[in-house]
Amino acid sequence: MTRVKFGGCAATIALMLAAGPALAASDVCKGSDINILMETVPDTEALSSLKGEFEKEYGAKVNIEAVNYSLMHEKLVPSLTAPTSSYDVLVVDSYWVGEFKTAGWIRDLDELIARDKIDTGIYFPALMALNGKVQGKTYMLPFWQYAMGILYRKDIVEDPAFQAAYKAEFKRDWRLPTTLEEFSEVVKWAGKYKDMHGIAMAAQRADPVVMEATNYLFAEGGDFYDRTTWKPTMDSPEATKAVTVYADLLKTAAQPGALGANFDDVANTLKQGKAIFAISYLFLFPTMEDPKDSTVVGKMGFAPVPGKDSFLGAWGWAVPTNAKNPDCSWEFLKWVESKDVAYKRALAGGQPTQMWIYEDAEFLKKWPAMSQVGIALEHSKGLPIMSRSTQLVETFAEVMGSVLANGVAPATALEESQDKFGRLVKGDPLLK
Repeated sequence: MTRVKFGGCAATIALMLAAGPALAASDVCKGSDINILMETVPDTEALSSLKGEFEKEYGAKVNIEAVNYSLMHEKLVPSLTAPTSSYDVLVVDSYWVGEFKTAGWIRDLDELIARDKIDTGIYFPALMALNGKVQGKTYMLPFWQYAMGILYRKDIVEDPAFQAAYKAEFKRDWRLPTTLEEFSEVVKWAGKYKDMHGIAMAAQRADPVVMEATNYLFAEGGDFYDRTTWKPTMDSPEATKAVTVYADLLKTAAQPGALGANFDDVANTLKQGKAIFAISYLFLFPTMEDPKDSTVVGKMGFAPVPGKDSFLGAWGWAVPTNAKNPDCSWEFLKWVESKDVAYKRALAGGQPTQMWIYEDAEFLKKWPAMSQVGIALEHSKGLPIMSRSTQLVETFAEVMGSVLANGVAPATALEESQDKFGRLVKGDPLLK
């Protein structure tokens, strides 16, 4: 598979370097505390190891509070509605973007970007559209993408005995699945053939199951809405097939406890060598390549989700409108997205958003699966940028819970959700 090339990066990098922060510590940060709430993922660990550089240069103290994702939104909202935020820099998940913008919780950065000549052209356009700009204005700098795809045991599927058995079963030479239906067939067969779990899944409500199942929806060509008219489309044949396939794999091929599992459980199942496939996050690779914690070092591969599209998520740095020292918050954003710091975070296992890093030989040597990111981004999309996107996630989680836990037929659960999805977009100022 040919790696996507990104032209013009050299000039862009040069411009970015020229426009970087001054070497001397900025007076606006001296004596300040910068508090940041972040998720417990590799990039957070990398930033924790680098923050001393900012503290030395800018005379500020950086305090990172790392928590499980499920706790983040509920901790952020009270801070953002207070007179002064407890957090000086925000990390904004892609499906919070609409809510945060509509509520007026994040600052427009365009004047600062123009003043300091920051080039946002270094970022993947898909990520700027998802976690950068809203209605033509820039509110965030993307810093972490969570592209999703097939994580698979390449040592198993490349074994001649496996491929011979596959050919006997399917009457064709081995290939990675190209459709969701084919993926389902191969997962179930491979699990039985190897006496393993065919797939590791994360069906915990609400975020894990929604992030995972949305891949199935997009792979079939379905969506939550017609994104031109904003009419709900969850009663479509594509949506029904997607949820049906997901429910079938959870029942017949996934690890025990998958109904209550999250992505950490998927990673652990793979690391323990108990499953062959997963549709999950590329950012899990660093943990699977850690010999202290993984039995599958060097044995995992990554490929795009089979079908039409996959789900794309991302995070963006933002400055809260009620930040106590917004000038210092902006200085931190410039520093953390500078070439040197972004590259160090990438080498440590981050999921960079700047295109030039994916052309770097040292980065690709350390993380070869990252060569697939450009391809994954070309065939992916995020949740709609809408004011009630968190409610969209909750509504889809209700649908999946009805099907997976209560045994409701997928077509019935989806049909019954149509009105709820319709109410979520009614009067939304972001969708005009």
